[in-house]
Amino acid sequence: MEQSDNTIRIKIKREGVKTFRRQAESTKALKAEYTGMQLSVLGLPFGGHIKGRDSDGEAFHFDTEFWLTPGDTSPVTYLHGYGPDSADEWQERPVIIGKAKYDRKDERGHWFDVTLDSEEPLAQRIADAITNDADVKASSGAVSHLVRMGKAGLIDVWPVGELAIFDTNEWREPANHLAVVEAKVENAEEQAKGDDSPPVKVVEPEADTPTIISITETEMPETTKDEGVQRTEPETQAEVAFDYAELAKELTPGMKDMVDAQVKTMLDAQEAITAKGAPAIKKVTDLGSKNDSGKELMHFLKTGQMPFERNASKAALEGGSATEGGYLVPDDFLAEIIAKRDESSIPRMAGARVIQTSLDVVNIPNENAAADFAVTAEEGAYNEDEPTFGQVAVTVYKYTNLIKISEELAEDEKANLDSFLTEHLGRRWASAENDAVLVGTGSSEPQGVYVGGTAGLTFDYATTLAATEIPELMFKMKAEYMAGAVWSMKNSVFGYLMGLTGDNFQLMPTPAGGLGYQLMGHQVLTSSANAAQTSGLKPIVFGNWNFYALVERHGLIISRNPYLYQGNGQIGLFSKIRMGGAVLQAEAFQYGTMA
Repeated sequence: MEQSDNTIRIKIKREGVKTFRRQAESTKALKAEYTGMQLSVLGLPFGGHIKGRDSDGEAFHFDTEFWLTPGDTSPVTYLHGYGPDSADEWQERPVIIGKAKYDRKDERGHWFDVTLDSEEPLAQRIADAITNDADVKASSGAVSHLVRMGKAGLIDVWPVGELAIFDTNEWREPANHLAVVEAKVENAEEQAKGDDSPPVKVVEPEADTPTIISITETEMPETTKDEGVQRTEPETQAEVAFDYAELAKELTPGMKDMVDAQVKTMLDAQEAITAKGAPAIKKVTDLGSKNDSGKELMHFLKTGQMPFERNASKAALEGGSATEGGYLVPDDFLAEIIAKRDESSIPRMAGARVIQTSLDVVNIPNENAAADFAVTAEEGAYNEDEPTFGQVAVTVYKYTNLIKISEELAEDEKANLDSFLTEHLGRRWASAENDAVLVGTGSSEPQGVYVGGTAGLTFDYATTLAATEIPELMFKMKAEYMAGAVWSMKNSVFGYLMGLTGDNFQLMPTPAGGLGYQLMGHQVLTSSANAAQTSGLKPIVFGNWNFYALVERHGLIISRNPYLYQGNGQIGLFSKIRMGGAVLQAEAFQYGTMA
């Protein structure tokens, strides 16, 4: 759909539908002045009411760009142009109910001074709702084609085009319940002097606004849980001291254990406790560093937070992040896993074509028949011979793994957990690839070379191999595929071949400077995914892996779930890879079958 400069992206929670977005028509022009009720509106709150996110799983953060400076104005609409009395009602001509002037940014978010239009019925509806203590919320609309999303649902760019205000009910709710509307105190005093003006209430913060625990590294010994909690003296009745012990009384045993663990591990987190639950900027601690993948992973396992996101994130957002979990594993640590994988992955060591894709099926063209040249007499007709082509469809499949880690192990910095996971995940990823590309059936899993390749030779015996059969299998391959071809077999089969003597076929392997061992001048790659020397099985393949396509939908993704197994004192690490594979030219792979 073509979008114009005044296209608005909006977010509203509707009954039965989590999010409703619609492209709004151009609004009417703003009036120069408005004389109605004055409001203070938190139009862009940091964080959200659902684990630090709104009902869409998104949130504004401290560095979200919204393209306004103090004093800039925007129109105020009623519910982004929806009608007030029906979930399906849509205003044909959106009504402007007032004007919003951007005021300031604080620890809660971005605030607007709003003046309602006293002549507009929907504006009067808002004024009446506030006067009668009804719940009134706000929502911001952005120029949709300029919106940019960051990681983990955080909104990086949200160019504000309008601000919406509305009274809520069971079907008319905002995406973010933290977007509050507060009548201005000074306006209440002025209205109190008038004869006909209704009294204006000052909206206090909601009871479920997140409360922030303030902890410092120097105040909190490793063996204690509550001694490092800062307590502030109350400045007003609304600002009260926070007591961790009092909070603990309200928690279930499982939740208390979780809070205890976070209090113990989240160091140097300076946050202020205010009546409005205002989250302060969290300092980067030494629990994680982009230059230290071990510490980075340990912090991720403990809290679910990424070091490079903590700089700009708010405390309330981080609390939500820790419970949400679904983050990519830290880049540095992922690089180490990939390095371990590459040390054991046959297709990657052998030079397979690795294709990155965003599709579930990748169609790869291949050559069926080549065009040949022919001797042609002078003034003779050119030999006409075109190549023909086929297509290999490579389907991407999902591979998953779940690792359960005890809370004690995750909390122990000296457990070398990062090294263990590097080795473990790297090896298991390589093992999954080897199994897929060697013996995969091609049905509900990738196609392996023993299935998509060519049956080059049936060996003479059921359980033994003869020295002369090795070069015989090798030279079943056409010469054009020989350069770069490698052997693959089980380690025990290669050991058996090393013991063969008494012939001139260079069966004894020779070191090949950085390539391990060679057989008949070609690299040998061993994997337990290959078959043994057993009747009817295929123990050896000689192939050129440049003619094998290994397709990746994305790399390794690790998400952390601290709650699913909390009753057993465990954290769940869910790992996922999506890949597929297929042989592009059958004759590029020659395998032998036991009799």
